[in-house]
Amino acid sequence: MSRRIRERDLRHDADSFHFGDAMVQCEGYAPSCSEQGRCMMDGRCFLHDAHLVAARMVESLIPTSQHVSGLHLAYPRRVAEMLREGRIYP
Repeated sequence: MSRRIRERDLRHDADSFHFGDAMVQCEGYAPSCSEQGRCMMDGRCFLHDAHLVAARMVESLIPTSQHVSGLHLAYPRRVAEMLREGRIYP
């Protein structure tokens, strides 16, 4: 049975397996969250399903500058779109 990963699994007294799962879920700077024992992104890493988290991570890799263009950027945009639509899962 799978268990939902929660922010409290980052606490210093958490079970080591749950802590490891929480660290994998981290979207920010994991060492900082580990040191503080809480999510440094106000718990955002633990609010959504995995496919939405993956979509945000892919979107963060796409340059936002208007001077950057190219067909190669269409692929990560499409992947993020498909993740958000629930058509693929990580």
